[in-house]
Amino acid sequence: MHRKTLLGLVGILGIWLTAGLALPFVNILKMFTPMQLMVFRGFLTAAIALIGLKGMIGRVDRYTYLIAVILPFATLGLFQGIRHWGAGPTIIVITATPLVNFVIGIFLGRRISPVSIIGLILVFGGVLIARWGGHFEWAGFLWTLFGTIMNGILYEFFSRAKSTSLQKCFYGSIGMGTLGLITSIGASWSAIAEPGIMLFVFGFAFIGGFLYWLANMAAFENLPTTEASILAQGETPAVILGANFLLGEHLAFVQWAGVGIALFGAWYLSRWLVRK
Repeated sequence: MHRKTLLGLVGILGIWLTAGLALPFVNILKMFTPMQLMVFRGFLTAAIALIGLKGMIGRVDRYTYLIAVILPFATLGLFQGIRHWGAGPTIIVITATPLVNFVIGIFLGRRISPVSIIGLILVFGGVLIARWGGHFEWAGFLWTLFGTIMNGILYEFFSRAKSTSLQKCFYGSIGMGTLGLITSIGASWSAIAEPGIMLFVFGFAFIGGFLYWLANMAAFENLPTTEASILAQGETPAVILGANFLLGEHLAFVQWAGVGIALFGAWYLSRWLVRK
């Protein structure tokens, strides 16, 4: 196995773990709007990255600036989708993000392997089975579609940006926090004064922001973009499992089957990458 492939797969595992562990914080912090969570996740993550950079953010390339522009809107589309028509249908559509990378890859002349297509079908099919439910709403669908497109474009910039992982983290997080602040005008911030809430906010930013970001960088800087995009969608079954074990949410048999199919698809693609 190539060292880059190993590092990339470790990053994928990190995406799954941090996404699954961040779920409880989102449920605990219900007194804040999704946009307020963008503020916490953005600015606190940027502060942690700045410490790692020793205050020296340096000069960066245009793709890093594009990450700072695209990331906030990808997050906003996801949060607004969940708000309008629920987490289930939003997650199903977001899991189709690799299709955006397929289209971009075809346009750029990038080869798409049959294994990648099979892996995506298995992952998407598993998520569809596990998260099926809810009602259709045009506003929710359009917001989620917008977030999905932004997410796919963001994945393309991850590997193209030549700045360090911490620089990408800093600029992207500043963008997220700024958009969250703009869209949170008029919201109440009084709950942040409670020490216990402050601790949960920091945990949310550190695990769901900083560690999650570093895991994404490890994955997309070391694996082909299309394959990394597919494997990253394994965070959905990881979040479902996190809800089961950490929050006590009961999963029906069909949901367990969906999680199993999605994880099998991720394993199938990972095995192919290891053997390349």
